[in-house]
Amino acid sequence: MKKLLLGSTALVVGGVMAAPAMAADPIKIGVGGYYTFYAVANNTSATYATNGSIAANKGLFFQQEGEIHFIGQTKLDNGTSVGVNVELEAWNPNNIQASPTNVAYIQSANPQIDEAFLFAFGNWGRVELGSRDAASYRMYYGAPSALIGYGAIQHNHNVGNAIAFSSNKAAFHTTTQTNTAAWQDTQRINYFTPRFQGFQIGVGYTPKINFPQGGGILGSTLLLSGPLNNSGFSACGYAGAVNISNCTVNDYSWQDGFDIGVNYLNKFGDVTVAAYGSYAYAAFSPGYNTYALSASQITGGNLAAWQMWAAGLQFGYKGITLGGSIGYDNQGMGSNYYTGVDNATRFASAGVMYETGPWQMSFQWQGAVNSNGNGSGTVQSIGSGTGLAILNTSPNTNVPLSGIPGVNSTAFSGPNALLFGAETANKFEIGANYALGPGVKLTGGALINNQSGPSNAVTGNTWAILMGMDVRF
Repeated sequence: MKKLLLGSTALVVGGVMAAPAMAADPIKIGVGGYYTFYAVANNTSATYATNGSIAANKGLFFQQEGEIHFIGQTKLDNGTSVGVNVELEAWNPNNIQASPTNVAYIQSANPQIDEAFLFAFGNWGRVELGSRDAASYRMYYGAPSALIGYGAIQHNHNVGNAIAFSSNKAAFHTTTQTNTAAWQDTQRINYFTPRFQGFQIGVGYTPKINFPQGGGILGSTLLLSGPLNNSGFSACGYAGAVNISNCTVNDYSWQDGFDIGVNYLNKFGDVTVAAYGSYAYAAFSPGYNTYALSASQITGGNLAAWQMWAAGLQFGYKGITLGGSIGYDNQGMGSNYYTGVDNATRFASAGVMYETGPWQMSFQWQGAVNSNGNGSGTVQSIGSGTGLAILNTSPNTNVPLSGIPGVNSTAFSGPNALLFGAETANKFEIGANYALGPGVKLTGGALINNQSGPSNAVTGNTWAILMGMDVRF
Protein backbone atom coordinates (compact mmCIF):
# COMPACT_ATOMS: atom_id res chain seq x y z
CA MET A 1 0.00 0.00 0.00
CA LYS A 2 1.21 3.52 -0.77
CA LYS A 3 2.57 5.38 2.23
CA LEU A 4 0.46 8.48 2.86
CA LEU A 5 2.85 11.43 3.08
CA LEU A 6 0.79 14.11 4.79
CA GLY A 7 1.91 17.72 5.00
CA SER A 8 4.81 17.13 2.64
CA THR A 9 5.80 17.63 -0.96
CA ALA A 10 7.55 14.26 -0.81
CA LEU A 11 4.62 12.64 -2.64
CA VAL A 12 5.92 13.97 -5.96
CA VAL A 13 9.64 13.49 -5.37
CA GLY A 14 10.10 10.25 -7.29
CA GLY A 15 13.21 8.12 -7.57
CA VAL A 16 16.37 7.72 -5.54
CA MET A 17 18.17 10.91 -4.57
CA ALA A 18 21.71 11.64 -3.61
CA ALA A 19 22.21 13.00 -0.10
CA PRO A 20 21.69 16.81 -0.03
CA ALA A 21 24.91 18.80 -0.19
CA MET A 22 25.75 21.93 1.79
CA ALA A 23 24.93 25.23 0.07
CA ALA A 24 28.59 25.88 -0.75
CA ASP A 25 29.11 22.44 -2.26
CA PRO A 26 28.47 21.56 -5.91
CA ILE A 27 25.76 19.07 -6.77
CA LYS A 28 26.89 15.48 -6.40
CA ILE A 29 25.18 12.86 -8.54
CA GLY A 30 23.73 9.67 -7.11
CA VAL A 31 22.69 6.63 -9.16
CA GLY A 32 19.42 4.74 -8.83
CA GLY A 33 16.92 2.97 -11.04
CA TYR A 34 15.18 -0.33 -11.64
CA TYR A 35 15.13 -3.37 -13.91
CA THR A 36 12.24 -5.77 -14.54
CA PHE A 37 12.29 -9.09 -16.42
CA TYR A 38 9.40 -11.45 -17.25
CA ALA A 39 9.06 -14.81 -18.94
CA VAL A 40 5.63 -14.79 -20.59
CA ALA A 41 3.66 -17.88 -21.60
CA ASN A 42 0.63 -16.79 -23.60
CA ASN A 43 -2.06 -17.72 -26.07
CA THR A 44 -2.75 -14.70 -28.29
CA SER A 45 -5.31 -14.86 -31.07
CA ALA A 46 -4.16 -14.59 -34.67
CA THR A 47 -5.44 -11.90 -37.02
CA TYR A 48 -6.89 -13.22 -40.28
CA ALA A 49 -6.88 -10.83 -43.25
CA THR A 50 -9.59 -10.91 -45.90
CA ASN A 51 -7.10 -12.30 -48.46
CA GLY A 52 -6.31 -15.28 -46.20
CA SER A 53 -2.97 -14.11 -44.82
CA ILE A 54 -2.39 -14.47 -41.09
CA ALA A 55 -0.48 -12.76 -38.26
CA ALA A 56 0.13 -15.39 -35.57
CA ASN A 57 1.96 -15.09 -32.26
CA LYS A 58 4.52 -17.23 -30.42
CA GLY A 59 3.41 -18.79 -27.15
CA LEU A 60 6.55 -17.98 -25.14
CA PHE A 61 8.70 -14.87 -25.04
CA PHE A 62 10.75 -12.73 -22.64
CA GLN A 63 10.20 -9.06 -21.89
CA GLN A 64 12.38 -6.63 -20.00
CA GLU A 65 12.50 -2.93 -19.18
CA GLY A 66 14.62 -0.74 -16.95
CA GLU A 67 16.10 2.66 -16.32
CA ILE A 68 19.24 4.08 -14.71
CA HIS A 69 18.59 7.37 -12.89
CA PHE A 70 21.26 10.01 -12.32
CA ILE A 71 19.96 12.34 -9.62
CA GLY A 72 21.61 15.05 -7.58
CA GLN A 73 20.59 18.06 -5.53
CA THR A 74 21.91 20.81 -3.30
CA LYS A 75 20.27 22.96 -0.64
CA LEU A 76 20.58 26.74 -0.88
CA ASP A 77 20.96 29.12 2.04
CA ASN A 78 17.29 30.15 1.72
CA GLY A 79 16.14 26.57 2.35
CA THR A 80 15.24 25.76 -1.27
CA SER A 81 16.65 22.52 -2.69
CA VAL A 82 17.65 22.51 -6.38
CA GLY A 83 18.53 19.43 -8.39
CA VAL A 84 18.69 17.55 -11.68
CA ASN A 85 17.29 14.18 -12.80
CA VAL A 86 18.36 12.31 -15.96
CA GLU A 87 16.88 8.89 -16.73
CA LEU A 88 18.74 6.57 -19.10
CA GLU A 89 16.90 3.65 -20.66
CA ALA A 90 18.64 0.50 -19.39
CA TRP A 91 17.82 -1.49 -22.51
CA ASN A 92 18.54 -1.15 -26.20
CA PRO A 93 15.46 0.46 -27.80
CA ASN A 94 14.69 0.20 -31.50
CA ASN A 95 15.68 3.21 -33.57
CA ILE A 96 12.73 2.73 -35.91
CA GLN A 97 9.18 1.82 -35.02
CA ALA A 98 6.56 0.99 -37.64
CA SER A 99 2.88 0.80 -36.88
CA PRO A 100 1.55 -2.74 -37.39
CA THR A 101 -1.31 -1.19 -39.36
CA ASN A 102 0.42 1.59 -41.29
CA VAL A 103 3.63 0.71 -43.15
CA ALA A 104 3.66 4.00 -45.07
CA TYR A 105 4.46 6.17 -42.06
CA ILE A 106 7.51 5.30 -39.98
CA GLN A 107 9.01 7.55 -37.35
CA SER A 108 11.97 7.21 -35.05
CA ALA A 109 10.95 6.06 -31.59
CA ASN A 110 12.25 5.17 -28.13
CA PRO A 111 15.09 7.61 -27.54
CA GLN A 112 17.84 6.42 -25.19
CA ILE A 113 17.11 9.19 -22.64
CA ASP A 114 13.69 8.89 -21.05
CA GLU A 115 13.14 11.90 -18.79
CA ALA A 116 15.56 14.75 -18.06
CA PHE A 117 14.57 17.75 -15.95
CA LEU A 118 15.57 20.25 -13.31
CA PHE A 119 13.63 20.51 -10.06
CA ALA A 120 13.43 22.73 -7.00
CA PHE A 121 11.39 22.38 -3.83
CA GLY A 122 10.92 23.98 -0.46
CA ASN A 123 8.16 25.03 1.89
CA TRP A 124 6.60 26.86 -1.08
CA GLY A 125 6.04 23.64 -3.07
CA ARG A 126 7.89 21.97 -5.94
CA VAL A 127 8.62 22.97 -9.54
CA GLU A 128 9.93 20.80 -12.41
CA LEU A 129 11.42 22.08 -15.69
CA GLY A 130 12.14 19.83 -18.67
CA SER A 131 11.10 16.47 -20.09
CA ARG A 132 8.75 15.05 -17.45
CA ASP A 133 5.35 13.38 -17.02
CA ALA A 134 2.51 15.83 -16.42
CA ALA A 135 1.67 16.86 -12.88
CA SER A 136 -1.84 15.37 -12.94
CA TYR A 137 -0.54 12.08 -14.38
CA ARG A 138 1.54 11.29 -11.30
CA MET A 139 -1.01 12.35 -8.68
CA TYR A 140 -3.27 9.36 -9.47
CA TYR A 141 -4.86 7.17 -6.81
CA GLY A 142 -7.21 4.41 -7.89
CA ALA A 143 -7.02 0.68 -8.59
CA PRO A 144 -3.92 -0.89 -6.95
CA SER A 145 -1.75 -3.61 -8.51
CA ALA A 146 1.00 -5.95 -7.28
CA LEU A 147 1.98 -7.00 -10.83
CA ILE A 148 5.08 -4.84 -11.24
CA GLY A 149 5.25 -3.00 -14.57
CA TYR A 150 1.55 -3.51 -15.30
CA GLY A 151 -1.42 -2.02 -13.43
CA ALA A 152 -3.23 1.28 -13.96
CA ILE A 153 -0.25 3.71 -13.98
CA GLN A 154 3.40 3.57 -15.09
CA HIS A 155 2.50 0.66 -17.36
CA ASN A 156 5.81 -0.56 -18.87
CA HIS A 157 4.70 -3.89 -20.40
CA ASN A 158 1.86 -5.33 -22.42
CA VAL A 159 0.80 -8.73 -23.78
CA GLY A 160 -1.72 -8.87 -26.60
CA ASN A 161 -2.60 -8.89 -30.28
CA ALA A 162 -0.43 -6.11 -31.77
CA ILE A 163 -2.74 -5.32 -34.70
CA ALA A 164 -5.84 -5.11 -32.50
CA PHE A 165 -4.03 -3.06 -29.91
CA SER A 166 -2.82 -0.50 -32.46
CA SER A 167 -6.24 -0.27 -34.17
CA ASN A 168 -8.74 -0.44 -31.30
CA LYS A 169 -9.18 3.09 -29.93
CA ALA A 170 -10.32 1.83 -26.50
CA ALA A 171 -7.29 -0.45 -25.92
CA PHE A 172 -4.93 2.34 -24.83
CA HIS A 173 -6.94 2.96 -21.68
CA THR A 174 -6.60 -0.61 -20.50
CA THR A 175 -2.93 0.19 -19.92
CA THR A 176 -3.42 3.47 -18.08
CA GLN A 177 -6.27 5.00 -16.08
CA THR A 178 -4.65 8.30 -15.18
CA ASN A 179 -4.72 11.65 -16.98
CA THR A 180 -2.46 12.86 -19.86
CA ALA A 181 -0.99 9.39 -20.43
CA ALA A 182 -0.42 10.15 -24.14
CA TRP A 183 1.39 13.40 -23.24
CA GLN A 184 4.22 11.73 -21.34
CA ASP A 185 7.71 13.23 -21.18
CA THR A 186 7.09 16.29 -23.36
CA GLN A 187 9.04 19.44 -22.49
CA ARG A 188 7.01 21.11 -19.76
CA ILE A 189 6.74 23.04 -16.52
CA ASN A 190 5.04 21.41 -13.50
CA TYR A 191 4.22 23.01 -10.15
CA PHE A 192 2.94 21.29 -7.00
CA THR A 193 1.65 23.16 -3.98
CA PRO A 194 2.60 22.20 -0.45
CA ARG A 195 0.18 19.70 1.04
CA PHE A 196 -2.37 21.41 3.31
CA GLN A 197 -4.97 19.59 5.39
CA GLY A 198 -4.37 16.53 3.22
CA PHE A 199 -4.85 18.37 -0.10
CA GLN A 200 -2.28 19.00 -2.80
CA ILE A 201 -2.72 20.64 -6.21
CA GLY A 202 -0.52 20.10 -9.25
CA VAL A 203 -0.58 22.10 -12.48
CA GLY A 204 1.41 21.75 -15.68
CA TYR A 205 1.94 23.37 -19.09
CA THR A 206 3.53 22.07 -22.28
CA PRO A 207 3.82 24.22 -25.43
CA LYS A 208 3.14 21.39 -27.86
CA ILE A 209 2.11 17.72 -28.08
CA ASN A 210 3.03 15.24 -30.81
CA PHE A 211 3.31 11.47 -30.77
CA PRO A 212 4.59 8.78 -33.19
CA GLN A 213 1.96 7.48 -35.58
CA GLY A 214 0.33 4.12 -35.09
CA GLY A 215 0.18 4.19 -31.31
CA GLY A 216 -3.48 3.19 -31.21
CA ILE A 217 -4.78 6.56 -30.03
CA LEU A 218 -6.34 7.58 -33.36
CA GLY A 219 -7.57 4.15 -34.44
CA SER A 220 -7.63 2.44 -37.82
CA THR A 221 -9.06 5.10 -40.18
CA LEU A 222 -5.81 6.83 -41.16
CA LEU A 223 -6.03 9.99 -39.09
CA LEU A 224 -2.51 11.34 -38.73
CA SER A 225 -1.09 14.21 -36.70
CA GLY A 226 2.03 16.31 -36.62
CA PRO A 227 4.81 17.07 -39.11
CA LEU A 228 4.75 13.93 -41.25
CA ASN A 229 8.04 14.73 -42.93
CA ASN A 230 9.86 14.88 -39.61
CA SER A 231 11.98 12.12 -38.13
CA GLY A 232 9.98 12.32 -34.92
CA PHE A 233 11.75 13.06 -31.70
CA SER A 234 13.85 15.94 -33.03
CA ALA A 235 10.68 18.03 -33.35
CA CYS A 236 8.93 20.06 -30.68
CA GLY A 237 6.23 18.22 -28.74
CA TYR A 238 7.44 14.63 -28.94
CA ALA A 239 8.14 12.68 -25.77
CA GLY A 240 11.77 12.81 -24.75
CA ALA A 241 14.52 15.19 -23.73
CA VAL A 242 15.53 17.02 -26.91
CA ASN A 243 17.30 20.30 -27.67
CA ILE A 244 15.13 22.08 -30.23
CA SER A 245 15.60 25.40 -32.02
CA ASN A 246 11.94 26.26 -32.64
CA CYS A 247 8.36 25.12 -32.07
CA THR A 248 6.21 25.35 -35.20
CA VAL A 249 2.48 25.96 -35.52
CA ASN A 250 -0.09 25.04 -38.20
CA ASP A 251 1.34 21.54 -38.49
CA TYR A 252 -1.64 19.42 -37.40
CA SER A 253 -0.50 18.96 -33.80
CA TRP A 254 -1.78 20.04 -30.39
CA GLN A 255 -0.64 23.27 -28.76
CA ASP A 256 -0.64 24.76 -25.25
CA GLY A 257 -1.43 21.67 -23.22
CA PHE A 258 -2.63 22.53 -19.72
CA ASP A 259 -3.38 20.06 -16.94
CA ILE A 260 -4.47 20.33 -13.33
CA GLY A 261 -4.77 17.63 -10.68
CA VAL A 262 -5.65 17.44 -7.02
CA ASN A 263 -5.36 14.62 -4.53
CA TYR A 264 -6.30 14.21 -0.89
CA LEU A 265 -4.57 11.92 1.61
CA ASN A 266 -5.64 11.27 5.17
CA LYS A 267 -5.84 8.63 7.87
CA PHE A 268 -8.75 7.99 10.23
CA GLY A 269 -7.69 5.48 12.83
CA ASP A 270 -6.64 2.37 10.92
CA VAL A 271 -8.31 3.53 7.68
CA THR A 272 -6.34 5.46 5.05
CA VAL A 273 -8.13 7.48 2.37
CA ALA A 274 -6.78 8.77 -0.95
CA ALA A 275 -8.80 10.66 -3.56
CA TYR A 276 -7.78 12.03 -6.96
CA GLY A 277 -9.24 14.26 -9.69
CA SER A 278 -7.75 15.84 -12.82
CA TYR A 279 -8.50 17.65 -16.09
CA ALA A 280 -6.41 18.45 -19.18
CA TYR A 281 -6.92 20.46 -22.37
CA ALA A 282 -4.84 21.19 -25.48
CA ALA A 283 -5.87 23.22 -28.54
CA PHE A 284 -5.50 21.72 -32.01
CA SER A 285 -3.44 23.65 -34.58
CA PRO A 286 -4.57 22.78 -38.15
CA GLY A 287 -2.47 23.36 -41.25
CA TYR A 288 -3.35 24.79 -44.64
CA ASN A 289 -4.01 21.63 -46.66
CA THR A 290 -7.78 21.28 -47.18
CA TYR A 291 -7.48 17.52 -47.68
CA ALA A 292 -5.01 16.85 -44.89
CA LEU A 293 -5.05 13.50 -43.14
CA SER A 294 -6.09 15.28 -39.95
CA ALA A 295 -9.48 16.18 -41.48
CA SER A 296 -10.69 13.63 -44.02
CA GLN A 297 -13.30 14.64 -46.58
CA ILE A 298 -13.74 10.95 -47.41
CA THR A 299 -14.26 9.32 -44.00
CA GLY A 300 -15.29 12.38 -41.98
CA GLY A 301 -12.64 11.75 -39.34
CA ASN A 302 -10.99 14.84 -37.89
CA LEU A 303 -8.60 15.93 -35.16
CA ALA A 304 -9.74 18.54 -32.65
CA ALA A 305 -8.94 20.09 -29.28
CA TRP A 306 -7.85 17.40 -26.83
CA GLN A 307 -9.85 17.08 -23.62
CA MET A 308 -9.67 14.48 -20.85
CA TRP A 309 -10.39 13.96 -17.18
CA ALA A 310 -9.90 11.22 -14.60
CA ALA A 311 -10.93 10.64 -10.98
CA GLY A 312 -10.10 7.91 -8.48
CA LEU A 313 -10.63 6.80 -4.90
CA GLN A 314 -8.64 4.43 -2.70
CA PHE A 315 -9.10 3.04 0.83
CA GLY A 316 -6.67 1.09 2.99
CA TYR A 317 -7.22 -0.95 6.14
CA LYS A 318 -4.72 -3.24 7.88
CA GLY A 319 -2.90 -4.35 4.75
CA ILE A 320 -5.92 -4.29 2.41
CA THR A 321 -6.12 -1.61 -0.29
CA LEU A 322 -9.32 -1.18 -2.31
CA GLY A 323 -9.61 1.34 -5.12
CA GLY A 324 -11.01 2.31 -8.47
CA SER A 325 -11.20 5.12 -11.00
CA ILE A 326 -13.18 6.49 -13.95
CA GLY A 327 -12.18 8.73 -16.83
CA TYR A 328 -12.92 10.30 -20.22
CA ASP A 329 -10.58 11.02 -23.14
CA ASN A 330 -11.60 12.30 -26.57
CA GLN A 331 -8.08 11.28 -27.72
CA GLY A 332 -7.68 14.49 -29.70
CA MET A 333 -10.52 13.69 -32.12
CA GLY A 334 -13.78 15.48 -32.91
CA SER A 335 -17.15 14.00 -33.80
CA ASN A 336 -17.22 12.52 -37.29
CA TYR A 337 -18.37 15.02 -39.95
CA TYR A 338 -20.88 12.59 -41.44
CA THR A 339 -22.00 10.23 -38.67
CA GLY A 340 -22.08 12.95 -36.01
CA VAL A 341 -20.81 10.43 -33.43
CA ASP A 342 -17.80 11.21 -31.24
CA ASN A 343 -14.64 9.12 -30.87
CA ALA A 344 -14.17 9.48 -27.13
CA THR A 345 -13.16 6.67 -24.80
CA ARG A 346 -14.86 6.22 -21.43
CA PHE A 347 -12.80 4.08 -19.11
CA ALA A 348 -12.88 2.64 -15.58
CA SER A 349 -10.91 0.39 -13.25
CA ALA A 350 -11.29 -1.45 -9.95
CA GLY A 351 -8.84 -3.43 -7.86
CA VAL A 352 -7.94 -4.85 -4.48
CA MET A 353 -4.49 -5.57 -3.02
CA TYR A 354 -3.38 -7.32 0.17
CA GLU A 355 0.01 -6.91 1.85
CA THR A 356 1.46 -9.08 4.58
CA GLY A 357 5.13 -9.28 5.46
CA PRO A 358 7.16 -9.60 2.23
CA TRP A 359 4.07 -10.42 0.13
CA GLN A 360 1.80 -8.28 -2.05
CA MET A 361 -1.15 -9.84 -3.91
CA SER A 362 -3.77 -8.16 -6.10
CA PHE A 363 -6.66 -8.48 -8.52
CA GLN A 364 -7.47 -5.68 -10.97
CA TRP A 365 -9.85 -4.95 -13.85
CA GLN A 366 -9.59 -2.20 -16.44
CA GLY A 367 -12.25 -1.56 -19.07
CA ALA A 368 -12.79 0.99 -21.85
CA VAL A 369 -15.42 1.76 -24.50
CA ASN A 370 -14.91 4.00 -27.54
CA SER A 371 -17.95 5.40 -29.39
CA ASN A 372 -16.20 4.84 -32.74
CA GLY A 373 -17.84 7.59 -34.74
CA ASN A 374 -15.11 7.26 -37.37
CA GLY A 375 -15.69 3.53 -37.89
CA SER A 376 -13.19 0.69 -38.01
CA GLY A 377 -10.93 -0.36 -40.86
CA THR A 378 -10.59 -3.94 -42.12
CA VAL A 379 -7.32 -5.86 -42.48
CA GLN A 380 -7.01 -6.85 -46.15
CA SER A 381 -3.54 -8.40 -46.14
CA ILE A 382 -0.63 -9.12 -43.78
CA GLY A 383 3.01 -9.20 -44.83
CA SER A 384 4.51 -12.67 -44.52
CA GLY A 385 6.82 -12.89 -41.54
CA THR A 386 6.40 -9.22 -40.64
CA GLY A 387 2.95 -8.94 -39.06
CA LEU A 388 2.51 -5.60 -40.89
CA ALA A 389 -1.11 -5.22 -41.94
CA ILE A 390 -2.62 -3.40 -44.90
CA LEU A 391 -6.10 -2.06 -44.12
CA ASN A 392 -8.75 -0.68 -46.44
CA THR A 393 -7.81 2.68 -44.88
CA SER A 394 -4.05 2.36 -45.46
CA PRO A 395 -2.40 4.72 -47.95
CA ASN A 396 -0.89 1.78 -49.84
CA THR A 397 -4.06 -0.30 -50.16
CA ASN A 398 -4.95 -1.54 -53.65
CA VAL A 399 -8.48 -0.12 -53.39
CA PRO A 400 -8.37 3.17 -51.45
CA LEU A 401 -11.55 4.66 -50.02
CA SER A 402 -13.01 7.40 -52.18
CA GLY A 403 -16.14 9.25 -53.24
CA ILE A 404 -18.67 11.62 -51.71
CA PRO A 405 -20.85 10.41 -48.80
CA GLY A 406 -24.45 10.01 -49.91
CA VAL A 407 -23.45 9.99 -53.58
CA ASN A 408 -20.71 7.51 -54.47
CA SER A 409 -18.77 6.93 -51.25
CA THR A 410 -16.95 3.63 -50.86
CA ALA A 411 -16.21 4.53 -47.22
CA PHE A 412 -19.85 4.17 -46.15
CA SER A 413 -21.24 1.64 -48.61
CA GLY A 414 -20.04 -1.32 -50.64
CA PRO A 415 -17.76 -4.27 -49.90
CA ASN A 416 -14.83 -2.06 -48.85
CA ALA A 417 -16.76 0.19 -46.46
CA LEU A 418 -15.88 1.10 -42.91
CA LEU A 419 -17.61 -0.86 -40.16
CA PHE A 420 -19.41 0.80 -37.26
CA GLY A 421 -20.21 -0.09 -33.67
CA ALA A 422 -18.41 0.47 -30.39
CA GLU A 423 -14.80 -0.59 -29.93
CA THR A 424 -14.22 -2.06 -26.47
CA ALA A 425 -11.32 -3.40 -24.42
CA ASN A 426 -11.09 -5.24 -21.11
CA LYS A 427 -8.13 -6.48 -19.10
CA PHE A 428 -8.18 -8.66 -15.98
CA GLU A 429 -4.96 -9.24 -14.07
CA ILE A 430 -3.87 -11.18 -11.00
CA GLY A 431 -0.51 -10.19 -9.57
CA ALA A 432 1.83 -11.03 -6.72
CA ASN A 433 5.33 -10.15 -5.64
CA TYR A 434 7.61 -11.35 -2.85
CA ALA A 435 10.50 -9.33 -1.41
CA LEU A 436 13.64 -11.47 -1.30
CA GLY A 437 15.59 -8.60 0.21
CA PRO A 438 16.02 -4.83 -0.02
CA GLY A 439 15.24 -3.81 -3.61
CA VAL A 440 14.83 -7.38 -4.92
CA LYS A 441 11.43 -8.95 -5.62
CA LEU A 442 10.10 -12.02 -7.35
CA THR A 443 6.99 -11.04 -9.31
CA GLY A 444 4.40 -12.83 -11.39
CA GLY A 445 0.77 -13.27 -12.23
CA ALA A 446 -1.75 -13.87 -14.98
CA LEU A 447 -3.87 -11.71 -17.23
CA ILE A 448 -6.66 -11.79 -19.79
CA ASN A 449 -6.50 -8.99 -22.36
CA ASN A 450 -9.36 -8.69 -24.87
CA GLN A 451 -10.28 -6.16 -27.57
CA SER A 452 -13.52 -6.31 -29.55
CA GLY A 453 -15.33 -4.33 -32.22
CA PRO A 454 -16.91 -4.50 -35.67
CA SER A 455 -13.85 -5.52 -37.72
CA ASN A 456 -10.92 -7.94 -37.73
CA ALA A 457 -8.52 -5.03 -37.19
CA VAL A 458 -9.87 -4.17 -33.73
CA THR A 459 -10.54 -7.65 -32.36
CA GLY A 460 -8.10 -9.80 -30.41
CA ASN A 461 -7.85 -11.82 -27.23
CA THR A 462 -4.99 -12.99 -25.04
CA TRP A 463 -4.37 -14.92 -21.87
CA ALA A 464 -0.91 -14.97 -20.33
CA ILE A 465 1.03 -16.27 -17.34
CA LEU A 466 4.06 -14.22 -16.22
CA MET A 467 6.97 -14.95 -13.93
CA GLY A 468 9.94 -12.68 -13.35
CA MET A 469 12.09 -10.51 -11.11
CA ASP A 470 12.27 -6.80 -10.31
CA VAL A 471 15.29 -5.02 -8.82
CA ARG A 472 15.43 -1.43 -7.50
CA PHE A 473 18.68 0.35 -6.78
